[in-house]
Amino acid sequence: MSEYPVKPRRTYHVLGVPLRSGSLYPGNENDAQAYRDAQLLARLKAAGCEASDDGDVSIPSYLPHHQVPPIRNWPGPRIAWDCVSERIAPCLQQPGHIPLLIGCDCSVVVGTTQALVRAAPKDVHVLYVDGDLDAAVPDPTRCHSAAAAAMWLLTHGSPFWAGPPLRPSQVTAIGWNGAPASEQMAAEQAGLGLLSLAEVRRLGVLAAAQRTLEAIPASASILVHFDIDVLRKQDMPAAYFPHIDGLSLPEAAELLGTLLRDPRIRIIEGAEFAALRDFDQAYARRLVDLLAEALKT
Repeated sequence: MSEYPVKPRRTYHVLGVPLRSGSLYPGNENDAQAYRDAQLLARLKAAGCEASDDGDVSIPSYLPHHQVPPIRNWPGPRIAWDCVSERIAPCLQQPGHIPLLIGCDCSVVVGTTQALVRAAPKDVHVLYVDGDLDAAVPDPTRCHSAAAAAMWLLTHGSPFWAGPPLRPSQVTAIGWNGAPASEQMAAEQAGLGLLSLAEVRRLGVLAAAQRTLEAIPASASILVHFDIDVLRKQDMPAAYFPHIDGLSLPEAAELLGTLLRDPRIRIIEGAEFAALRDFDQAYARRLVDLLAEALKT
């Protein structure tokens, strides 16, 4: 008998998040449409998934844009997180119903975690699959995007979101490569779960994914955050901040295929796709294929 609770058949609720208030550059506010144009819903259904397109999260159009420290565009990101949290809350009350967020910036994980902490009766754990650590500390002398500070915000009490913050041991960063030394040292000292790209390859992708899942309590609820810049640039140049080195598409397929089949998954989010760099939608189709294959029943 499995040590994990048996979950009902999943229903995925596809939701776009049409805003980049948490990131640096404007102009990519409707990236969720690229997934839809690449037939995400049809591909999920062809893979045997029950799925519905629930439209976009409604976010005000009047949010500020500025470069005032410590967080760019504040309080826009906080407003967006609360909108996301309220939108997915009813879905999280239904066993087996999983929000699948697309077209997000990385900061959205704060809003989705907020919703999951309120809904889940047990521990919440975030698997943060990303080419960066996103652990920048808010600094009154420097303007960071909320996306760059997402991991710090998740694990620290602060005035920036309602919380409560997660313990660092409830967050595992997977696949990051070349993070600033200061962020890496702070993350290590805080006790954040860390699996760099080099460590993933040393262990082997499958073993790294399995070890990560085995370390999470059987009663936990898991949020998987997937920033596509964890993929190497040659495979995914349409990432918002592409990295020369990163996971290959086959490596990412093995990683996501292992993580997303875990019965404890409650939220999935795909972040930082730059549709303006994908003129013929070839890379959107790659992402859709990657997700559909990982979620195939």
